[in-house]
Amino acid sequence: MEQSRLRYIDSLRVFLTALVIWHHTAITYGASGSWYYIEYTSDELTATTGILSLFTGVNQAFFMGFFFLLSGYFIPASYDRKGAARFLKERFIRLGIPLLIYVFLIGPSLIYAIAPAGKGTYGDFYREYVLTFRLVNWGPLWFVETLLYMAIVYVIVRGLMRQRRLAIGADRPSAFPSHTAIFLSALLIGAASFLIRLIMPTGEEVLGLQLGYFSSYVFLFVVGIVAYRRDWFTLLSAATARFWFRISLCVIPFLPIAVVLGGLLGPDEASINGGWSWLALFYAFWEPFVALGMIMYLLVRFRGRFDRQSPWMTWLANRAYAVYIIHPPIVVAVCYTLRGGTLPAMLKFLIAGLLATALCFGIAGLLRRIPWADRVL
Repeated sequence: MEQSRLRYIDSLRVFLTALVIWHHTAITYGASGSWYYIEYTSDELTATTGILSLFTGVNQAFFMGFFFLLSGYFIPASYDRKGAARFLKERFIRLGIPLLIYVFLIGPSLIYAIAPAGKGTYGDFYREYVLTFRLVNWGPLWFVETLLYMAIVYVIVRGLMRQRRLAIGADRPSAFPSHTAIFLSALLIGAASFLIRLIMPTGEEVLGLQLGYFSSYVFLFVVGIVAYRRDWFTLLSAATARFWFRISLCVIPFLPIAVVLGGLLGPDEASINGGWSWLALFYAFWEPFVALGMIMYLLVRFRGRFDRQSPWMTWLANRAYAVYIIHPPIVVAVCYTLRGGTLPAMLKFLIAGLLATALCFGIAGLLRRIPWADRVL
């Protein structure tokens, strides 16, 4: 694998991690979505609410799927180099330990800290809710949880393929998928999302997982695996990326239009989150047509601009995973500190986003200095 490819993908990870921080900050100040601390409710319908909701809506369409694509991309080489046993062992260390720390320490502590006044002691809260599993807060580490499941499935599939003497895919460049294949992929993701959301609308969770989004996540994770074997990240042309990015830009404005029309024309029970409604159908297909164009465009842009990584970007990349793990309490603390006052919500969003991003990377750097921490973080 070429070193330049690793450098620009590391830069992408930094960008996407920062986007996660800004995404959750936006929800605090009026965007649609769930988060630990929300200062502006959905009842406060303002231009800021609409802008931030569109921001988080576009993010949701592509950024976590992009994470899964990049994660899938690195799995084959890691497995080939380490073998099944060592691969799984390292996955359990790097994914499992942060997951346990979040579920049993960071998540509960954050929920307790922002609970209403009059609460009991932390020890009482912990014994009553955490130790009894009445409260299991996965937070953003649902992503880490999912990667752990996917690693286990990957090992099982590789084992079955070896037992049956099937080709497991030697590295061999292959032509990048055609426009028709990309279009059909978007339709497949959209159809699967709509059908899943008939049973599990977005917003509903199983073990912290919103399965309504998982058709895109699973698809992109598998594409990442195939992309590594077939060198698709290199073969993706700038012309293809621009074409689908333009489609994304054309599609994005239709989401707020659909939401407004849904409120005016749709029945009271119609929901964009799922069910038998044209609004849910529209949203299910809107997402992949936004996601695929955004992902391809960013891949090409970062490939061209960050093939040589600066020491500063290397420093950020080394801390991106830690930032993802620790960002919730930092974002909440920053936003809570800025609560009240007369500053407009959009200005608070910008100030909080900048402060939280800087603090997250700074604190992540300090945590990585703890002995052995860099093996996990």
